[in-house]
Amino acid sequence: MPDDSVLYTGVDQEPGLFENEIKDEGVKQKIQDQERLIKELTPKLQELLNIIDAEIRSVTSIDRFLTATTQSNENIRAELQAAALYKSYLDNLKTKFTLALNEAKK
Repeated sequence: MPDDSVLYTGVDQEPGLFENEIKDEGVKQKIQDQERLIKELTPKLQELLNIIDAEIRSVTSIDRFLTATTQSNENIRAELQAAALYKSYLDNLKTKFTLALNEAKK
């Protein structure tokens, strides 16, 4: 009998490699629960992204500084620095939520 061991890949020993394994009812329930949660949370996460975008527009709006003519230069500079820090924080938060949303969509 010829030696055909070079043809053996070992794949048939890996259970579930082709997603044809029999899943336990508890596992099926957990998967369904997780899918339901993702479907519920995805729109909420998108709404949070919209809120963050609106806040970024508000922070960077020139309208905030229309009354600045009555303030000292130091106050204006402090306000600009605070707005820049806050915008940076919002950008980072938006990135985290966007990554989470993309992960949930996979």
